[in-house]
This record gives sequence, structure tokens and C-alpha cells, in this order.
Amino acid sequence: MTEVGSLLALDAGSRVLVMKVMALSFAEPREAHRLGVGSSAHQSEPLRNVAGLVVGQLIRQGRTTRFISDSLPTPPLGAEAFPLTGSELAASLGHTEDEDLPIALGQDLRGGGTLRVGLESLLSRHVAVLGSSGQGKSCFTAAVLQQIVRLPQARIVIFDINDEYSDAFELPDLPPGAVKLTTLGGNEENSFKVPYFALGRFGLHRLLIPSEKTQRPALSFALEHLNKVRWFDNDKGAGLAGDARAFLFDDCRQAGAGDAESRVQRLRAGTAPLGNEWPHMAALAALVAESHSIQPGRNGAERSSFHYSNVSPLVTRIHRFAEDPMFTDVVDVSGGAGRGGALSWGAESAQLVERIFGGQHVDWRVHIINLRRVSHDLTPFVLGSLLELYAYELFRRGQAQSVPTLLILEEAHHYMRPIGSGEEANENSLAYERLAKEGRKFGLALWLSTQRPSEISPTVLSQCNNWVTFRLTSEKDLNAVQTASEWADRREVRRIAGLARQTAIVFGGSISMPTMLRALDASPRPRSDDGAFRNWGQAVPQVDAAAYDEF
Repeated sequence: MTEVGSLLALDAGSRVLVMKVMALSFAEPREAHRLGVGSSAHQSEPLRNVAGLVVGQLIRQGRTTRFISDSLPTPPLGAEAFPLTGSELAASLGHTEDEDLPIALGQDLRGGGTLRVGLESLLSRHVAVLGSSGQGKSCFTAAVLQQIVRLPQARIVIFDINDEYSDAFELPDLPPGAVKLTTLGGNEENSFKVPYFALGRFGLHRLLIPSEKTQRPALSFALEHLNKVRWFDNDKGAGLAGDARAFLFDDCRQAGAGDAESRVQRLRAGTAPLGNEWPHMAALAALVAESHSIQPGRNGAERSSFHYSNVSPLVTRIHRFAEDPMFTDVVDVSGGAGRGGALSWGAESAQLVERIFGGQHVDWRVHIINLRRVSHDLTPFVLGSLLELYAYELFRRGQAQSVPTLLILEEAHHYMRPIGSGEEANENSLAYERLAKEGRKFGLALWLSTQRPSEISPTVLSQCNNWVTFRLTSEKDLNAVQTASEWADRREVRRIAGLARQTAIVFGGSISMPTMLRALDASPRPRSDDGAFRNWGQAVPQVDAAAYDEF
């Protein structure tokens, strides 16, 4: 007796072949026995025909059984089939018992016990955890991380979109300071606002999404010279660091074009002095507008409304961010003193990366970035900018200064997707795609968790080496899994839509073959449970009316 997906051992003389059952069918007993098929003792029982595919062979090495993936061997005619023993099944499924730092993933539903894989093979390339809402992704991720965080030199950074994971790391056996919590935005304890200038050139390009032909050169000019201007809030304009009032504006006014042009020329010539502090973010809009709209006219320099119209959408976008209270709750747009010394994009960016992702040495093992204050419409821009900056710093440091880091990207479909369309979308997705393609060379392992794999860049998905797929029902999401993974068999992908809750199919480079398992349960669990609607049936507690009136 067997079922689709089960494994059988085939006696092939000196070898034991492993066959995976691909299909089952029944034959009429009379017809089958008339042709001499089956035993005469069971002529009233229907016969089950099994169609299978050889997936490898088992080799004994001393007391150890090894599985070698190989689909070429053909069993001899008349070969007998047997159920696999526990040790043979564990070897066939890729269970790791003796490898360094084994990580438990869950209980194999074929009966092979606990599925364990080596930490190195699990994280050396990226991991994708997929599944619809409520299927167990967060709980599974927390259960794996609770094993990893107990390692003395672990370094985990979690982008926690929904404030789920802080409870999961209240582990009594962790040393003090092993868990660091940062809330992005607000004025709470451990809160942190990102200085806009710390996002650097690359992060701000990602944030503001300039068009390629006209807006990108204007923004590049503004970013290059931002540390040489100051902001005058009363005038709503900018001037050079040594000016006493504003001369640079973003509204294409005609008065003062000559003064503005002289200051732009000083910036271009490199004769303007460095400032003592970073200006307000609105100064970017003034530099963008003046650098592109000032043109030679009959009576000297003048502001061209035609040229201004080319950059006015970018000017509007800068002001929209600088004036949006939801954005300014997370990003500090007011400017101010930098890291110290001369104002430097590189120094500010390096400090921000170290603040979020850590430097060479850190006291914590897991850093939870609480992102609940970041609105969903701003998430692609803010987190996309952080990833852009991190990619730049990671590759700038080089492999010699790499620090192995596991980056957990919860609800990755919110920010690891292209913004815009056509060539613009391709340009805006380069940072995180490069992280996925080349980050492992610099010690970075990505753990992507999402309920909509179809909305994530196919390039990012294709770089994942290990897949843990809970139930997905959307045809687009199933097709994305099928297209992106070289390990996904079409039959296995079809089974994903019918998986029970907290049940997943695991496949990839660390697993010998796709395995269905019951995912581990985290203890303590993250805050991702369903709403307690059963409490609606409980009696409402009585309220003291007199005390209520007094209040």
C-alpha cells in the first residue's frame, strides 16, 4: 500500500534504487488475473498499479547510508519493491544528523522523523518562505530563528513589517543584549528616525525615482552640492553656505535669476565652501530647479519655464515627501549636524548602515527593525532606499571585510518589487536584484517571506536555493514558483494549493527531493495569531455606572 509521492526501494542486485511514486491506478481483478497478473489468492481484490520514477540510489558506507540523486538507472525486469527503512528514508530525504550545526525544519509526513538540514547548506544561498496569510510562515520562520539565535556568533537582521517578532525572542537562555529592538519612526523608546541625508546618493535616487534623461542629471547635481548650501526657512529658499539670505528657489520666479545663476556657477566650478550642517530636504528641490531651469536669455540669465517643466514633477515629489507627516514620522527631513567633521555622503551612509545592519563587531545576535509605523504606500520607497544603500556599502567594503549576516525580509512583496514600468522599472530594481545575485559572495543570506511571490522580482526569486512553500491558491503565485525554481516539479507545485495549515513542501539545494512536512511550532510564538472571534460569545463584563459617570 502506498500513495503518490511515497518512496519505494527497488532491489537491483548490488544496488538499491529509490523510486518515487508518480501515479496510482486500479485494474479490474478478473481481467488482470485472466492475463496472469497478480496472485490467485486475491482474485476478488482490485489490483493497484503503481507508476514511478527512479530518483536515485542508496549506498552503504560502513554504518552510514548515503543517497545519491540519479535518474538514469533502470531496475531489472521483475525487481521487487520494498518500503524504505527509517534510516534509508532519512538518507533519501536529506536529513542531516551528523553535519555541523543541524537546523530542524519540521516533521516529515512520510514518516522519516524530524527533517534537519545543515546551517551552511540552508543559508549559503537564499531561502524563500511562501504561503497565504495564516498558513504558518511567521511561526516557521521564528522557530528556525530561535535555533540560530542561540549560536554565539549569530547575526540576524529582521525587517519586521507588522511588529510580530519581539515576543518570539523572549528566550530565557539568551545572554543580556542578544536581542536589539529598533522602532523606525516615532518618539518611543528605542525609536530611530532616518536622517534623509544618511540615505546617500543611491538611497535618495531610489526614493525620488527621477526620469533618466532630464531629472536624473538635475538630481545628481543637487545631491553632489547639497553639502555646500543652507536653507532659509523664512524665505523658503536656499543659498550658499556663506550667504545671509536665500537666492535659490524652486518656483521658477523671474526675479533674481542672475544671482541664482552666479551661485549655480560657483557650485559647478567647485569654489563654493562646505557647509557646517545639512540643509532641510527642501533644498534639494531648489537645487534641482535652478540647475536645470536657468538658461541664457537676451538680457542675461533667466529662468526658462519650458526647462522648468521638465523637472517640476521631481520638485513636486521632493516636496510631497518633505511635507508628508507619515513620511516625516519615519525620516528626519529637517537636516542638521552630520556625523562630525566635513559633511560627507559616504560617512553618513556608512554610519546608517552600521546602525541598522551592524559593523564588524556587534553586541547583539538579532536586530529587529520594527516597521509598523511605516505606512504601506511608503514602504517600497523607504525600505527600498535602505536596501539600495546597504547594497552600495556591502559591495564597497568588499569580500575582505564581509560579515556573515542573515537578513529576514518579512512581507517582501511590499518593497522587493519594481517601481514604475518598462526601463524605469528595471533601473529601480537593480539594487535588491544585485543583493540577491551577488550578496552571498559578501556574506549576505536573504530569507524572503511573502504571501504573493508573483509580485516579487522574478530575478530575486530565481536566486533562492531553498524553498519552503505553504498553501498558495493563486494561479499567478503557483506559476511564479514553477518558473523561478529549478527544483520544483510540476506535480509538487500542483499539490501546494491543497496543503493543510502549517504544512509545507520543502525543496531546493539542501533537500535531496521535495518533502512534505509539518512545520515546527515556535515557542514562544510571534504575534501573528488569528483574531479571537470566539470571544464574541462570552458575556460582556459589567461596568460600574457610577464610576463611569465620575470619570
